[in-house]
Amino acid sequence: MSSGSHDSAIIAAVTRKFRTGESVLAIFEVYQILGSKHQNQLLVIVSSNCTSALFAFSISRYPPETISDLTVVAVYAIDDSFWINPESGGHGSISSHQCTVFSHDEPTVYYYQGTPDAIVSRDNFISKLKSLISTYKSASSQAATVSISLDFTWLDYYKRADMLAIDRSIAEGSQAPKSRDSKFKEELERRRHEYIVYEPYKIYTATWNVNGQTSENIELPEWLSTTEDPPDIYAVGFQEIEWTPEKIIMNETKIDRTWVDKVMSGLHNGAEYEEVASVRLVGMMLTVAVKKSLRDRISDCLTAAVGTGTLKWGNKGGVGVSFQMNEALFCFVNTHLAAHTQEVERRNEDHDEIIRRMSFEKTFRGRSIDEHHHIFWIGDLNYRLSGDVSQEAVNLKDGDYNQLYPFDQLYVEKLRKRIFRGYNEGKILFCPTYKYNPGTDDWDSSEKSRCPAWCDRVLWKGQRMELLKYDSVMQLRRSDHKPVYAVFNVDVETKDDHKFKRVHEEVLKTVDKYENDNQPQITVEQTDLDFGLIRFNERYSRELLVANNCHLPVQFNFSAKDDRNSSVCEEFIHISKKSGELLTGDSRSIRIDIFIDAKAASKMLKKLKDAKAGVKIPLDILVLHVKNGRDIFITIFGEYKSSCFGLSLDTLIKLTKPVFEYEINELIAMEREEKLVDLNNSTDLKVPREIWRLIDYLYTEGMDTHQLFVNRAYGQHENIVEIRDWLDSWSSAPCPATPKTAAEALLIFLESLPEPLVTISERECIVNADNYERCRELIRVKLKPVNRIIFLHICLFLIELQRKNPSVRLNNLATTFGRILIRSQLTPGRTPTGNDVYAYTEGERDQRRRFMMTFLTNNNGVQEFARAEMNGTGM
Repeated sequence: MSSGSHDSAIIAAVTRKFRTGESVLAIFEVYQILGSKHQNQLLVIVSSNCTSALFAFSISRYPPETISDLTVVAVYAIDDSFWINPESGGHGSISSHQCTVFSHDEPTVYYYQGTPDAIVSRDNFISKLKSLISTYKSASSQAATVSISLDFTWLDYYKRADMLAIDRSIAEGSQAPKSRDSKFKEELERRRHEYIVYEPYKIYTATWNVNGQTSENIELPEWLSTTEDPPDIYAVGFQEIEWTPEKIIMNETKIDRTWVDKVMSGLHNGAEYEEVASVRLVGMMLTVAVKKSLRDRISDCLTAAVGTGTLKWGNKGGVGVSFQMNEALFCFVNTHLAAHTQEVERRNEDHDEIIRRMSFEKTFRGRSIDEHHHIFWIGDLNYRLSGDVSQEAVNLKDGDYNQLYPFDQLYVEKLRKRIFRGYNEGKILFCPTYKYNPGTDDWDSSEKSRCPAWCDRVLWKGQRMELLKYDSVMQLRRSDHKPVYAVFNVDVETKDDHKFKRVHEEVLKTVDKYENDNQPQITVEQTDLDFGLIRFNERYSRELLVANNCHLPVQFNFSAKDDRNSSVCEEFIHISKKSGELLTGDSRSIRIDIFIDAKAASKMLKKLKDAKAGVKIPLDILVLHVKNGRDIFITIFGEYKSSCFGLSLDTLIKLTKPVFEYEINELIAMEREEKLVDLNNSTDLKVPREIWRLIDYLYTEGMDTHQLFVNRAYGQHENIVEIRDWLDSWSSAPCPATPKTAAEALLIFLESLPEPLVTISERECIVNADNYERCRELIRVKLKPVNRIIFLHICLFLIELQRKNPSVRLNNLATTFGRILIRSQLTPGRTPTGNDVYAYTEGERDQRRRFMMTFLTNNNGVQEFARAEMNGTGM
């Protein structure tokens, strides 16, 4: 193809890819490097109205002849995000032969083909792109004041759904395709906003250090039932319940049911509540309760405990409850950190250790505290007021404590981002909760006279959480701490079932498309190969074009149909290329040949057992296997024209007209008939006409041919087909053969018989091979009459041939005809594969040669045996 016609073919194919109103401005030939190989592509600049875009096409056939040879790989709108860097480096450097296209900050590298006869030069192509970039910027700045449409929706036509599912990182080979489950979860999460709604829930959290007091004579409604409406969830934490040395040493975890009962009886009486979980570690205990009407919305409830005291005992540390409510994960943590004003660092360490070690374990990997949507951290955190702070300063009833924040250790450490990073706490409008003389509202009057402090705190972390109330309860006086509570409104992620069903169905389709588009796949021009009319000993070919139009490299091979059959196809089918690899845009033509030879002729008739005249039937199904992809099934069709080659002797004897005049189904019906011709009481031919005519021709014309039957080249002579037609039509014309080709045709004919002329076991052949009488008896007993007569007819012809033509050696004749005429019965345990029936060992060939020699060297005996058979007397 000349350069001009080459360019014209490309321009014509590319132009047809676009619609009316879309103009192709420039075409540039490039390639991309994929691993160690490169893939040819076309970069095409296209405009529509006031906008333009750069298209990248892969090419399955070069130059492209039809639009199916071009596949859109990428589409870049020439907008604010588009830029091209020509990267023209020094002469000979790789950067002098490449350019990088940027779109939405994603770079893609292309390499110049560098051909002198390119459709457009590199400089002109780059210049055209830069001009369009400038045009867009200018139009964009004027769009607000001038009626200019900068609409890129015309590109949506080329960004089909199947392209949107392509993962470019997979195409570039930087990562493998995701599993179906992984991709499904990813897509469902990506579209989470489409089916998630937010339902409001009221959460009540409470903490109290009871200073070793028992639950006797304590009622908790004043602490736990302070809201007008009943909360949806309660989380109630205690510190220092039964805080004895024995409990500390034993790391007590048994739930104190007396305190749980007190909690459940102290909840808001406007609803019925159910305990969800309780967890304890020595003096720390946490109970979570929920409205009974909401209990079925809670799942996956787990508890955890972490000791941070001396030797990791549970006198200090934390306990936690985790669960899922609707689509959100909740975490409640109740802690008791290190005491004493000066132990700030120790408290910070306790905080860090609880975060590091607390894990809600259901499998080998548990959820950490931070792996929740809504976190509530309550407890006696023990952070104090440091510095010179008087009791008068903190003894403000319902006062403003802003001036004390700089002295609050928790506030200071949190401000320095040493602890509770990302947590919030409400403004403190209540008196310090520690330390009081038990039974009173008076500050500590003991010898230590501890400075008041807000030891008992509630903090939270998460989105859509609103603090409604943060307060303490002064009237509970059994402890040296005052109980604290905080009430929240939390908007909880909830799945809208109707919306979820719709998104779920769409995501399933997306995942199906993703799997399809991100697995290697091959396209073929046709999955049905029609070979038309097929005849014996003629070669037929068809081309199968396979192409890779996907974005992944593809490895393919023709494979066996199942484990039981190791063959890829029938013996008469040949595939020129059984395996290979295709890069994106590559294509390959594979030639499929059919040749019905002697060994396949009879098998073809069996395959056509249900055939009807003039009807094409499937001859085979080829499995084109794509590695990590889906198999393609290619059906081979054809109509077989019957021939005498491949028919059984019984059928040949029955023929009353030329094979040429029989329909294929008639011949198959004759093959199935069990009734045999009685040669003793029949006027039919005793030797099939086809065998008789070939031998008669050789007897008349070929007896003096040098080394007849020696040099064999099956099917290679052109006039074998003419001999076939001469036999099939019972033509009265002279045989269209030479003695050599007629000899070859005879051998092919005998080899095409579905059953061998002589079938004896190897042992019988070995035992009787050197004794004519035993060989004759074996032939008489083992062979049917028609087989005996043909065998003897051939032997007499060969004997006469050798007598008249000394150049033909009996030993060679015995070797050739012994291999074809005599086929042994398979020995037990031996399975035929392929052409096994002809694959004899040297020893087996020698036995057959010797068996034939026994007849070919006994002219008188064979003549006598033949006369007896022809007269019907036997011997």
